[in-house]
Amino acid sequence: MRPRFLLLRRTLARKTQSPPSLLLTSSSSLRTFMQKSSSTPSSCSQSSPTPRVRRRPQNPYLSVTNTSLSRVRHMTTERKAQLKHDIKAGLKFVAYLYIGVGIVGLCSYLINQESLEKQFPTPREWSFLTRRAFRNACEEMYLANPEAQIQWGVIIRWMAEVQGRLTSPQIDGQGVLELPPDRPILARDVSAKSEAWRRGYFESWMIMAKALEQVDGWMRDDKRDLIFPPEMVIGPSNPNPRPIPAGISGAPKEEDCTPAFKVTPNDFYLAILYTVGFSNKQRIEAGLAYASWLDFKGMAGPASIVYEEALNLALSEVSPETVDTETWTLKENAPSLPSENLLTTLTAYAEHRARNNDVTSALPIFISLLKARRSLPPDTSPPYRSQNHGMLNIVKDLLIPRPYPPPPPDGTSPPTRDAKELCAEAALSLHIGEIMYTSQESNHREEGLSWTREAVDIAEEQLHKLNPAVEAHKPARISCRECLATGLSNWQTMVSRLAKEEAVKKEEAEKAGKKDSSNSSWFGLWGGKSIKEDLSRWAAEEKVIEERQRRAKDLIDDLEPPKTGWAVLLSM
Repeated sequence: MRPRFLLLRRTLARKTQSPPSLLLTSSSSLRTFMQKSSSTPSSCSQSSPTPRVRRRPQNPYLSVTNTSLSRVRHMTTERKAQLKHDIKAGLKFVAYLYIGVGIVGLCSYLINQESLEKQFPTPREWSFLTRRAFRNACEEMYLANPEAQIQWGVIIRWMAEVQGRLTSPQIDGQGVLELPPDRPILARDVSAKSEAWRRGYFESWMIMAKALEQVDGWMRDDKRDLIFPPEMVIGPSNPNPRPIPAGISGAPKEEDCTPAFKVTPNDFYLAILYTVGFSNKQRIEAGLAYASWLDFKGMAGPASIVYEEALNLALSEVSPETVDTETWTLKENAPSLPSENLLTTLTAYAEHRARNNDVTSALPIFISLLKARRSLPPDTSPPYRSQNHGMLNIVKDLLIPRPYPPPPPDGTSPPTRDAKELCAEAALSLHIGEIMYTSQESNHREEGLSWTREAVDIAEEQLHKLNPAVEAHKPARISCRECLATGLSNWQTMVSRLAKEEAVKKEEAEKAGKKDSSNSSWFGLWGGKSIKEDLSRWAAEEKVIEERQRRAKDLIDDLEPPKTGWAVLLSM
C-alpha cells in the first residue's frame, strides 16, 4: 500500500505546481503538502528571483522507489479472523476424528462381547462387569492361539473377579449365605438363587479349579512380580532348571520367590462339593474332576474314596439292583437301564483302577459298561436341518440377543445311542484293547489289537457323519476326535512292537535256513509259504496304519471350512 500512496501524492503535487512562465520569473506562491513551509509567511518574505533551471520530469515510471524497510502490521483484523476460523476448523476436525474412532472402537468392542456371549452364555441376572469378566476368562481358556501359551494367571484373575462379585451382597450376591464354620470357608448356600445363576456360578468355580491345577506349585519372583513354573526356578531343590522363555531378563532364584497363589485346587473342589444348591450331576462332575486331580498327584487312596463317594451319589438315583457293589459291575438282568450319571461315574472309576495296575478288576467293569451302552435305546431325534445364514438372519442375530440356554439333562435317566454315546463305546473298546494287549498271552494281544481296530473304525465313522457347522454336535466331535487320535496312536504302538518281534523272528529264520527246508515235500512247500506270509504280516499292517493316519489327519485337526459371502464380515 505504501508505493501506491506515494504515487498518488506525487500526481497531486504535479497538478498543483505553477505554470512554467511563473516559475521562470518568481517562486510559486502555492505549496503542496509535500513541501516544507518557511519560517515566515510567503506574503511577508522577500525572496530573490530564482535562476532558470531545467527540471527533470516527474513521471511515475521515472521515479525511484523507496527500498527502505517499512513498518508493516502482520496481525491485521482480517488475518486474525482467518486464524480464528482455521483454529476452530482444526479443533472440530480433530474432535470429529476422535469421536469417530471412539464410536468405531465401541462398536467393535460390543460386537466382540456379543460374539463371546453367543459362545459362552452368561446368566442375565449377572451385572455387565461380572459377565464381561467371565467371557474374557473363557476366551483366554478356550479361544487362545494354539501356538501360544495359555495365560492361566490371566484366567485366574478374571475368575477371581467373577467370584468376588458373585459372593458380594452389594453386587450380585444378594441371597448368598455363608455356611457353618465346620464347612470349607469358600462354600456357600446358593439355593435361593435361580437355576441359571447357580449354573453359571458352578461353571465359574470349575474353571477356577482347572486353572489352578495348571499353576500348581508356581512361584512368584517378588523382585520383578513375575510368576514361573517350579522347574524354572534356580535353587537347591531344582539344580537343573528348565530354560526360561525368550524375552525375560533372567531366571528366578529360589530365595527371591514365594508361592504365587494362596489357594489350591483342593480348596475349590471341596467348596463345590459342600456348596448347597448344586444338583447331583454337578456334584458328580466336580467329584470326578477332584478324584482325577488326586490321582494325578499320586494320591491313589484319597482318589479312590472320592470315586466311591461319587458312585454312591449316582446309585442313589437308580435301583440298587443295577450294580453289583462288590465288583462294581453292571448286572445284565437289572430291572432298569443304568442312568447317565452312573455310566459316567463307573467309567471313571474303572479308568482309575486301570491306571493303578488293577486291571483284573477294571476289565470286568469295562466289559459290563460296553454291554450296557449297546443295550441303550436308539436315538430318535430328528436330523439337523441347515439354517439360512443370509444377510437378514445375520443382522437379526446380531441385534437380538439370544436367550440363556435351557438346563441340560440332570443325568438321572438312561441316555440314547447317539453319536456321543457311540464314541463312548469306542473309548471303552480302546480301554479293553489296551488291557488285553498288555496280557502275557499271545492270543490276547491279537484280541486287544482287534478291539483297537474296531474303536478306530467307529470313531472315524461318527466323525464323518457329524456336521462341524452344528453347534450341538461339538461335544460329540471332541469326544470322537480324541478317541480317534488315541486309537490310531495305540494301534501304531501295538503293531510296531509286533513288527519288531516279527523282524527278529524273520532274521532268526534266515539264519537257521528255514527257506531251504521247505523243498523237502509238497506239505513243506505250503508250510514255508505260510511262514513267509506270517513273517511279513505286521510290516504290511504298519503301512495300512500310516495310510489311515494320513487319511484321518483332517478329521483330527478339525479344520473349519472357509466362510463365504456376508459371513466373512458379519459372522458371529
